[in-house]
Order: sequence, then C-alpha cells, then structure tokens
Amino acid sequence: MTEWTVIKTKGEYEPWWFFEDWEETVLDRFCFEEKEEAFRKYQILAEDLIQNYPHHALKKQVLFAAWNEEEIEYCEDCEDDIQTFHGLILMADGIVYAPQPEEINVWFSELAAFETKLAD
Repeated sequence: MTEWTVIKTKGEYEPWWFFEDWEETVLDRFCFEEKEEAFRKYQILAEDLIQNYPHHALKKQVLFAAWNEEEIEYCEDCEDDIQTFHGLILMADGIVYAPQPEEINVWFSELAAFETKLAD
C-alpha cells in the first residue's frame, strides 16, 4: 500500500531544493493511505498559501512555493537578508509524486499558472 505524504515547509529556499538539511524546513507532515485524501489536503494547503502570499512558483506539478518579499530574515553568516519561502511537497512512499495528466487536470490545474522551469 502506498503511503501518501503532504509536507509543509518554511525556509530560506523553495521546496524543490532538496539540500542536505531540507528536512529541517519541515513544519508539518500529513500522512494518508488514500491518494485522493492527500490530493485534497495538498489542494487546501495550496489554496491557503495562494490567498496569503502574493508570489508563487511551482515545479513538477507538486512542489509549490509561496512568499511575500517583505518576509525576510537577516543571515549573520552571509551578512545579508534572506527571503523566507513557504512550501508544499506531495510524496508517494517518500518520493516526489509525478501526477498523471488526468490527475493534473482534476486536482492540480489551478496551480498550473505558477509552473516554472528549473534551470539547466
């Protein structure tokens, strides 16, 4: 049986950058046995981020970032202000889920407007 997980993050980089310490940015994990329940939770959390933050980006249909340019923290080590990002990740058995085209149309179409491409 597949374990579905929706992960909510907050950190100094978008959720698609799985740096060594990325799990330190995790605020909450929501685990589900049913795919539709996970999709529903992801959708609810994404809608909340869209309403509360003016800037958004999406990678691979299920890696979503939202931010407000005024939400920054000073970094002592780099002596500069660092942007704070709020993120969502949808995983199936611990791996970023790749939704099927029909799932994208039903569950993730509202987020498609925020899709951005990773630099090569």
